[in-house]
Amino acid sequence: MNQDHRSIWDRIPTPALIVLWLLAIVFGAVMVFLAFFNPAASQDTPAPAPTPTAVNVVGSVATAPPPASQPDQTAAPDATLSPVLSEAEGPQPTIAPLRDPSMEFGIQSNAITGDPGYAIDMLRERLLLGWVKQQLRWGDFSPAPGQMDWSGFDRVVEAASARDIRVLLSIVTAPEWSRPGVASVEGPPNDLDEYARFVGEVVDRYKGKVQAVEIWNEQNIDAEWKTNPQAVSPEQYVDMLKRAYQTIKAKDPDVMVISGALSPTGFFAGGCDARGCDDQPYLKRMVELGFLDYADCVGVHVNGYNLPPQYRHDAGYNDPTASFRGPFDNVHPSWSFRSTLEDYYNIIGKRKPLCVTEFGWASYEGIGTTALPSYEYALDNTADEQAEWDASAFRLMREWGFVKLAILFNLDFAQKSPQGAQDRTAPWSITDLQGAERPALRAVRRFMKEVLGIP
Repeated sequence: MNQDHRSIWDRIPTPALIVLWLLAIVFGAVMVFLAFFNPAASQDTPAPAPTPTAVNVVGSVATAPPPASQPDQTAAPDATLSPVLSEAEGPQPTIAPLRDPSMEFGIQSNAITGDPGYAIDMLRERLLLGWVKQQLRWGDFSPAPGQMDWSGFDRVVEAASARDIRVLLSIVTAPEWSRPGVASVEGPPNDLDEYARFVGEVVDRYKGKVQAVEIWNEQNIDAEWKTNPQAVSPEQYVDMLKRAYQTIKAKDPDVMVISGALSPTGFFAGGCDARGCDDQPYLKRMVELGFLDYADCVGVHVNGYNLPPQYRHDAGYNDPTASFRGPFDNVHPSWSFRSTLEDYYNIIGKRKPLCVTEFGWASYEGIGTTALPSYEYALDNTADEQAEWDASAFRLMREWGFVKLAILFNLDFAQKSPQGAQDRTAPWSITDLQGAERPALRAVRRFMKEVLGIP
């Protein structure tokens, strides 16, 4: 049986092939025109929306909250500094999704008082936290040049290191010998290199055992930044931060440098004077001065007052039962946990993560019945509300994704202060005057179990 092996193209007459070839060329030209030169398509088809980028939250931290002025304490924003309504609120930030789930959590302790091992064990075993914040008041422990009492800090750092707990040291105050003419330790040394030198000494002494250093505390108010003549100065602070940062990184690049957290306040009517600055204009000036080049993380303090953490200051939330009316009758970002964090993140252009080195809500329930002047808002909060809001704030920061470190204030100041309930930091403590657990301690433990996947 004979078979014809010619292809179909061999069987088509030559003139027909020429016609088919010409038609193919015309069809191809039309397709090219439609693809690249169709005006209707270029006008009517919207460009794809840009994909939002998340802040790369690297590392982790967690600790504590708002007030204090004694050694190893940090002052909460003073409620007598009545916030004023700012003329124009900044744009609402876009909350970036959490890309790196390694954000960590901690608490501030007065671990230098009493047995630091007991405090660190409670932090690790009961609270399941990974960081402890300890304030290091250089001015109180250095009686003369070249002299420093390290004993209490050595015990805290060694106790934390032995239990695999990370340490954040907040290095504040300067010895009177470094500030001739100023009868106070609450401010920088006259020679800013003296501060950088001391910070470098700290890094050398605790190499591998201190993972983060916060450079000063609430430098936008004169209570923390006394100079002669008196002048709160972002220029001077950023200069000090730069020197400290360069010294730290030269000695141990792995130490995280956190800029000093500001005191959220509207007392200065949206500006500055010799006594201080509202936090947002001060932070904006820090940005202009290039401080982001000298910080791995931007320090933040937030006092919860009597406003729950999920509300912005301008959300219209009102608690008619609250006796302290600041957040409800005098709307200002500094009253609000959420507004403070979102606004700061916008101000820094979302270029660095935030490290919340103090936050929390105060409650006198189980601590005392009389509030100190300017702290009356703590009477509005029950112990259960304190518990709910402390844990919710941790949860919100983790969800928002631009917070790298969160430190709750505080573990044990109420028990360890000689003033007891009359210490202004006492109502923030999550243990009571006898050291027993308050509801907030149990709420934080439940939150950490969620994070760690512990039933």
